[in-house]
Amino acid sequence: MDATVNQINERKFCTACYTQVDQEDQFCNSCGYPLKGTEQEQERFMSVRNVKEIDLVEANIKIKRASYALYFIAGATVLMGLIMYGSSKTVEVKNDLLLINIILAAIYAGLGLWCRSKPLAAIISGASLYALVLILNAIVSPLTIVSGIIFKIFIIGYFIRGIKSAVEAEKLKKELNIG
Repeated sequence: MDATVNQINERKFCTACYTQVDQEDQFCNSCGYPLKGTEQEQERFMSVRNVKEIDLVEANIKIKRASYALYFIAGATVLMGLIMYGSSKTVEVKNDLLLINIILAAIYAGLGLWCRSKPLAAIISGASLYALVLILNAIVSPLTIVSGIIFKIFIIGYFIRGIKSAVEAEKLKKELNIG
């Protein structure tokens, strides 16, 4: 019984990441915190860690904006499907256009949801799908390249920033030992 109490009393936790460490450890095996370092070394480690945590918050904000772009594209796709449905002359073409646009919108919305758990994969998938749709539209009707060009540049910019931020967030999570 006394051995168990002594083991509990001997447990030590890292100040930075709160993982259990051994009494004789010089550094935390999880995050690298200098357990037996000078006060100055420990403060420097914590200040660098705090900066990384702030960078991670900023990266997550940009990732969220990229997921909003996916939702926006989903909404715009449904709207365009309805407009094309209303302006088409043949019933078969109307139904096909509407169905294709609803399926695309559902995919974009799904990617937006997936962005919460796997942002890099979701944003890359969304950007690839968006580029593919733009290319297919340009093949069918070359004038679609220039129509809405500002909107297209805006969306592509969000995707690029989102991808950069997702890569940065993954790097920071590894450095901060965050799952």
